[in-house]
Amino acid sequence: MPIVAQTLSVDKSISEAERLCLRRQQLRDEVNALIAPIIANVFNGTLDDQVTILLGRSTGQHRAQLTPQPTALRCINCGCQQTLDFVRKGHYGRTQLTLWGSIDLAVPRVECTCGHCPPVPFDVISAYDRLWSDADAMILGLVSWSVSLRTIGAVVQLQSGQVISIGTAQRRVKRVAVLAAAQMREKVAASPAVVVLDALWGSMMVETGERKKDKRGRDRRVKRGKKIPLLVALGVDPVTAETTLLAWRQGTAEGVEDWTALLTALYERGIHADSGLRLFIHDGCAALESALEVVHFGAVRRQRCIFHKLRNVARDVVAHDGMTREEKRARLLAVLEEASAIYDAPSAAEARARAAAFRLHWQEQEPKAVATLERDFEMTLTYYALLDEAQASGCAWRPQCLRTTSLLEGENGSLRAKWRQARSFWSVEGQSGALWLVARQRERDDKKDRTGWLSPIVAALLAAEQPHPNFPTP
Repeated sequence: MPIVAQTLSVDKSISEAERLCLRRQQLRDEVNALIAPIIANVFNGTLDDQVTILLGRSTGQHRAQLTPQPTALRCINCGCQQTLDFVRKGHYGRTQLTLWGSIDLAVPRVECTCGHCPPVPFDVISAYDRLWSDADAMILGLVSWSVSLRTIGAVVQLQSGQVISIGTAQRRVKRVAVLAAAQMREKVAASPAVVVLDALWGSMMVETGERKKDKRGRDRRVKRGKKIPLLVALGVDPVTAETTLLAWRQGTAEGVEDWTALLTALYERGIHADSGLRLFIHDGCAALESALEVVHFGAVRRQRCIFHKLRNVARDVVAHDGMTREEKRARLLAVLEEASAIYDAPSAAEARARAAAFRLHWQEQEPKAVATLERDFEMTLTYYALLDEAQASGCAWRPQCLRTTSLLEGENGSLRAKWRQARSFWSVEGQSGALWLVARQRERDDKKDRTGWLSPIVAALLAAEQPHPNFPTP
């Protein structure tokens, strides 16, 4: 039957553009009306085929001609688990929301010889869940691209024609948090050679201990937004520059206790010198330095981020009051250019010589900037020793992976973008699930396949939520 869009009657109250839009929407509705039964037939046929496999016989085949075999069906009343103990018992209706639209299913039922209907463990639909896995994948993908839950509901509605609530999307994000926690506890076979440590700050809703009535008269806990740090550890391969999120921890004030807890989690995953760890890179946080003295990773060097060092030097450049704005800017650029040249030296010895020349040149004019550069200066040269060791062993390590926290800053930039979009997370599960999706999308982003990383996550969620599916049988 050909699809023909009916010609709309002439209505002078609408424009020609609106008339064209209405014609195309009418055509879309006609197409959906035709394909919906086809999709439903495919689903129903698949469900019937699975029942045929579970019963070990096709429709109309007599049980007397067959030998009983074990089956995945189990009667919850008498405990029968043989194929010949069950018969087909018609169908019951339910709806399934997919990105093709809402489809009406005829779900097969089976009956035990004792008269009870056992649950059927279907693998193509989930019990008590009207949202299919293609919609789940869209929701999780949009979360990873920093789209708000409200907008996600609108996108799903635009695609499927059905409205989903914010809570429906949020529940899927919270289930992802379980996968994130499990991954953060997995033992690693080999440590990354480099681990970068840093923290980002954002707002989190915390309980105040008060309670109040909402507009509907329900008793609610009062929450207020509070700035908290999220401590992050990123593994870096200095050969390929590939990164992996190793651990994170929600802290209170980026103190020694918080950093110690994060470092302990790293160690418990098997990340230490014996498994291949060679270098920590950080921005010079005093609490982190203290925590590194508490958790012992073995012979692991520490590198102070040279970007943070140069930024601090620029901060401490104090120009004379009599200078014009252009002269102050020229002074700042001159100091930064000479300080940056220190870390372009081909060897640590040459870098020290350039630092000495920097001191002689600027000591009288910018003593504060010179003091900032010399503070913990040796820790900014650690990467030279790593490059020499790697070259001696025949490896080509990238200096940019050993000198700064830039790779983690890029990771944190994506996490901050999601945090800013959410404004303030209302639960730890929601925060962990959303940020982990952002991190996974960033790690697995492939120009040839932008969504391939989603399939394993959706599969893991399906396996985790129903190890033993229990379908309602009306």
